[in-house]
Amino acid sequence: MSGRGQRQSVLSQPENTRSYFQVPTDLYHEGDLLEEDLYFLYQGNYLLYRLKNLPWKKEDRKRLDEFGVTHLYIRCPSEKEHQRFLESHLSKILSEDRISVKEKAKILYSTSLSLVEEIYERPSSQDHLRRSMESIRHSIDYLSKDKSNFFELMSLAQTDFSEYTHALHTSAYAIALAQQVGIRAFNQISAIGIGSILHDIGKVKIDKKILAKEGKLNEAEREEVEKHSQYSYEIVHRSGTVPQLSELIILQHHERENGKGYPNRLTTEVHAFSKIVAVCDCFDLLTSERSYQAAMKPVDAIEYMRKEMKDELDQKLIVEFIRMLKR
Repeated sequence: MSGRGQRQSVLSQPENTRSYFQVPTDLYHEGDLLEEDLYFLYQGNYLLYRLKNLPWKKEDRKRLDEFGVTHLYIRCPSEKEHQRFLESHLSKILSEDRISVKEKAKILYSTSLSLVEEIYERPSSQDHLRRSMESIRHSIDYLSKDKSNFFELMSLAQTDFSEYTHALHTSAYAIALAQQVGIRAFNQISAIGIGSILHDIGKVKIDKKILAKEGKLNEAEREEVEKHSQYSYEIVHRSGTVPQLSELIILQHHERENGKGYPNRLTTEVHAFSKIVAVCDCFDLLTSERSYQAAMKPVDAIEYMRKEMKDELDQKLIVEFIRMLKR
């Protein structure tokens, strides 16, 4: 199946298979100059199909269809580099009609999650923060096209809590809720998305033992945890990269109009967009499995937010959140 003048290469050693990573077959259009060598999997071996720096031809697509090849592979030194490759082609992937909604959701979720992990590794990196803004743009485009896209994306949500998945889930909920309540301006939805995906990065400055502690925190530990909103704000503010409105959302996402929030015990000055992120943040935390807390069922989490947190969360937003979750 290799192109004319190309030699098939069989690489069958088990240790080599880990360096091959899947890419959508429909990523390439006629005339595209290939950035990587492309392989297909046949009887457990990776065979060279097309060499990089050559144009993709109509015959290439036809040949894949004839042989029933549904996936191509590239070689990368690590899964992180594979996710970076997909991230760099995300706009094309999400706009390609031949790629299924399910595969688009899977790629968007995995690339976003990989990026969040990188952000937590180096939260002050301007490059990482800029990439997060681009990732949010893709998420908004994807979620805006059809409501079913939201359910497809969230079907991949993991119940086992990590700061990475929590950031990703909160941003998806927040973008969808913003659209549900009628926010249409891209810069506003983008600010909400960026603020929600970065809202907890300040936790990198807090002792992991405190964050993972089972049972009730003592006063000193609670005060330290409550500093994470301020820490998050300081990290993004110093970068000078994200919108000011996103900075405000990050700072205020734990403020409550009953004055019992933090870090500044605000009352009437809490921004409406911060309230959106607060609802989404709370819902994902309640429905996640953590070392000290079993995950609630979504219906139970909503009930808890409506009864036990009625003086903390915007109840009108919770009603809209419920509507958002309905198919």
